[in-house]
Amino acid sequence: MTRLVSDAGDRAVTRIRPAAWLMAAVALFLLAVAGYALLVHAYPQYYWRQIDTAVYRDGGVAVRHQPAMLYALRLGPAKLPFIYTPFAALLMAAGSGASFAAWQAGLAVLTIGLLPMVTYLCLGLAGRPAGLARAAASFVIAAVGLWLEPVAMTLFFGQINLVLLALVVGDLALPNRFKGKGIGIGLAAGIKLTPLIFIPYLLCTRRARAAAVGALTFAVTVGLGFALLPHASAVFWHEQFTELGSRHFHLTNQSLNGVILRLTHAGPGAHAYWQVAAVVVGTAGLATAILASRRGHELLGLVVCGATGLLVSPISWSHHYVFVVPALVLAAYGPQRLGYRILSAALVVGLFGWWPLPIGSQGGYDPTARLLPRGLLLLSPNEGNNGTLEFTWRGLELIAGNYYVLTLLAFISATACALALSKNPGGAGEARTHDRQITSLRQRSG
Repeated sequence: MTRLVSDAGDRAVTRIRPAAWLMAAVALFLLAVAGYALLVHAYPQYYWRQIDTAVYRDGGVAVRHQPAMLYALRLGPAKLPFIYTPFAALLMAAGSGASFAAWQAGLAVLTIGLLPMVTYLCLGLAGRPAGLARAAASFVIAAVGLWLEPVAMTLFFGQINLVLLALVVGDLALPNRFKGKGIGIGLAAGIKLTPLIFIPYLLCTRRARAAAVGALTFAVTVGLGFALLPHASAVFWHEQFTELGSRHFHLTNQSLNGVILRLTHAGPGAHAYWQVAAVVVGTAGLATAILASRRGHELLGLVVCGATGLLVSPISWSHHYVFVVPALVLAAYGPQRLGYRILSAALVVGLFGWWPLPIGSQGGYDPTARLLPRGLLLLSPNEGNNGTLEFTWRGLELIAGNYYVLTLLAFISATACALALSKNPGGAGEARTHDRQITSLRQRSG
């Protein structure tokens, strides 16, 4: 009898501890959100502009009233073009009747709310079993992730990057036997073309049905665009798409194309150089991601594939780098040794953190400027989209102004080398192995 009471007490303590950790983790996440809300309230002119949200809403209005002019109009207070697909415009037209304030609040709440969900799914891909402990870890990582520059800038511009990331991660987290696997990636690619890279990734990792479903879903989005917005679709696929990225040499375009445009001062040979670099890096990066997945490192494959897509895209603004959230999960739970985990997580946060810095009006460090969260990228002189200071960079400015791209190149190269030198090329996936271990332990404990 005493033994039974003791066992029952141990099980109760085991249940209470994860619950307590989860409560503490949720409190930490809410504290991070509250800190962000206070910052926005104190400095709305710096952190609550959301000019891209205005483009989304106005693009939806244009679809309803001037569909043929969708890609000719300049939208929102910043007078920006609509650069997403016609299918994306159709989706935005569905909500364009709501007020801009409703769009602002709704998209901010959705972005922040998706953070714990994305981290929870990524932890599953890293091999962590479902439960309260995994949920607690997801809220802790989400609290940190909120204060990474790509996530903060997604909120600042009112972007949909976390929505697209959630579609991709959620799709890859589905069991391979699920017949609808691939739909999320197809939808994400139908809204913005960059996630298309995950279709060959699925195909080459022996998930042909999911790749076919993703490709079919994407094709349906294209077909809907031509059926409902024929003129706009013709403009997007025949004119806009061919010109995309040809002039975006500014600092925050952290793609290979952006780097080459800056190094060549947007010279006539820049496009050809980018095409060669994109083919080489794209092939090597995708091959590395495929190898990682086949070795059972599913989260590593996801991060490498996402990083490759960012590099080869003609435009990858710094806020597109939300794959840093899965990278943070990978850093915190990938290495076997605790010391390596701490070091890896610190490296991700150090490089991509939304650090408070005194930044001048033309970028660069200015000790007289107000100390506010900006991120390390802005330490390089720049004038946003209004100047050509990027062409004057020398020495360390070249490294600081391109370090997002340099970081991804180093990461992919290091991953490829580690996989090539690995002595354990086979084996089942991390998640399946871990789940079997947990099941075995539960059976032994009765």
